[in-house]
Amino acid sequence: MIATLLAGLSTGAVYALVAFGYNLTWLTTRALNFAQGAFMVAGMFLTITMYERGVPFPAALVVLAVAGALVAAVELVLAVRPVLSKDGHGELVTTLGVTIMIQGVILLLVAEDVRQVPFFGPEGLIDVPGGRVAPAELILIGVTVAIGLLAHLYTRRSRAGLAAMALSEDREAAMVLGVNTARFSFVTFMASGALGFVVAPFVGPKTFAIAGLALLLAIKGFVALAVGGLGSQIGALIGGLGVGVVEALVVRGLGADWQNASVFVLFVLVMTLRPRGLFGEVKERTV
Repeated sequence: MIATLLAGLSTGAVYALVAFGYNLTWLTTRALNFAQGAFMVAGMFLTITMYERGVPFPAALVVLAVAGALVAAVELVLAVRPVLSKDGHGELVTTLGVTIMIQGVILLLVAEDVRQVPFFGPEGLIDVPGGRVAPAELILIGVTVAIGLLAHLYTRRSRAGLAAMALSEDREAAMVLGVNTARFSFVTFMASGALGFVVAPFVGPKTFAIAGLALLLAIKGFVALAVGGLGSQIGALIGGLGVGVVEALVVRGLGADWQNASVFVLFVLVMTLRPRGLFGEVKERTV
């Protein structure tokens, strides 16, 4: 049973990492970047390329961060900002288009659609009650929890994080108070791209590098965000880990055929019983 829970937590950690990126862009631009999963997949293939060329792991992380920030900056300028001022959520369509473009570029440049991502840490398996678990999965869980806690402290305690919260509450009022909204949104969007690429070496040993994985990550990351509550990084963490555990328990009890269905049943239940998510806040405004 412990092995099943750890497997579920490591899978859920992947969904939580995607949800963290969603929250970053939502807080400052009110846009959900559905290319967050594609960033992660592109980072996996870039990780493999650098590993094959002997790039040290610390240097690889720097390259991944810079590459992710640049890709996100281009996406913001070309695919997000042109539709933000219009009614509705056009960025959902344009960022999905970016996902498809990234998948296409990967398939053009990489001969194999599925590749194993090398793990930088210890090999082998660790015995736990009910089975075995890979060290890569434990490290993935630890990294995700650390990022979630740091992101929560950043948004609730730091000056920049409080400015991001102000932007999410009332963009016009934040501008009056001196927040440079355009620059702040640009930097935060780049941070979300850097995050998606940098976590790829931790996620890849769990999922493998698969070009078509981006859309699945985008969807399940969104479910994790909805379960946890939009705008809450702790909610994204708990929601992602929870979705992963539900998947693992359902697969163990009912079989793999029910894995994806269980996620959407959970999504429907949460949206019906608590539409704002487990940690979402009800906003009241006096008119």
